[in-house]
Amino acid sequence: MSSVLDTYLGWETLPHLTGCKRPALDIGWRRSEHTYRRHRGFGEPHHNHKCQDEYCETHGNTFTEIRVRIVCTSCGAARVLTGEDTDDTRDTPTSSARLGYGLPPRQKAGLLLWPATPWLDFGDRRDEPHDFVVTRTGVKTVTAKAIVGTLTQGDGKLRGRIWACLAAPDPEGQFGFSTPLRFAYCNDGRGRGGSPLRSVGAAARWVAARLAEYEATGGAV
Repeated sequence: MSSVLDTYLGWETLPHLTGCKRPALDIGWRRSEHTYRRHRGFGEPHHNHKCQDEYCETHGNTFTEIRVRIVCTSCGAARVLTGEDTDDTRDTPTSSARLGYGLPPRQKAGLLLWPATPWLDFGDRRDEPHDFVVTRTGVKTVTAKAIVGTLTQGDGKLRGRIWACLAAPDPEGQFGFSTPLRFAYCNDGRGRGGSPLRSVGAAARWVAARLAEYEATGGAV
């Protein structure tokens, strides 16, 4: 994950068939050992094992496969995703309380703050365990067009908590190059870009003020 925006952006969902009235996804997964590697085309042989280690599982003709099945029990749309189980593969039992995604938004300063997976996990921040993606009120689903800012936790002096913020999406904005969106304003939470931000409420008010400023100047920063 490169930014808190990755909690909501970039994901694909199973497209339902036309006329699906009651979308209901049934999701399951399985792990199968000694799956043969597929040939690239009809009649072509399996991959030859070119590694010198005869017990190698990484380059051999078989591998451990992970398969995820997604089915809509209403319209019948289905998708099967397959991948190879390697040392880089992760299966992490967790909860929405850790991911952020799936939790309801919080309303502050006339905006909605959607909990996101922390960019940096401090572990001991149980009162505010998340970074946030910011939208205006009335938004039901977070999309790129709905996002107006982000709030990200950081450490200030003496390990006090601060909140770095991005506000006012702008394709020509000079902030947010490592994120899926770019923004016109940035506050590092420590005083650069505005006053220090030591609470979620203060950070939300800063974003709201920058949005008003951006709209008042017609996007001129």
